[in-house]
Amino acid sequence: MIRDLQIRAAQTSDAPAVGAVLERCGLPTDDVFRLLEHFHVAVLEKQIVGCGAGERFGETVVIRSVAVLPEQRDQGVATHLVRAVLMRARANGARHAVLLSSSCPSYFARYGFSLIQASKLPQEVMQSSEFHRHTDTPPLCMYCELT
Repeated sequence: MIRDLQIRAAQTSDAPAVGAVLERCGLPTDDVFRLLEHFHVAVLEKQIVGCGAGERFGETVVIRSVAVLPEQRDQGVATHLVRAVLMRARANGARHAVLLSSSCPSYFARYGFSLIQASKLPQEVMQSSEFHRHTDTPPLCMYCELT
């Protein structure tokens, strides 16, 4: 665990730094401004070193854009980000969480996620523009009950 790491909700002024983290980690940056209110950021010495978002669709939150700069990995940053995103989702009444990916199944299993066929995702997610935007949505995704 990194000492003096802070996890907080993203602010408007954080958008360029969040975009830079996502870009360095090879993740899409096109939705940063639209989704900024859903992001949490990890701050170390006044620098954003990681981020993660949870976009709500009905009773389900889609976990996305979890990224940590390479030099800060394997120190618990992603763990704190994912916990913050899930805590906010629960506090806001979400009942389920999904990942539109099947990557890192053992990592996300520690939060209660398990692999699920994409066709079995909650209807609100399958009907969302986010789901249809990803033409590469894999046949397996991950799902978690939050209640």
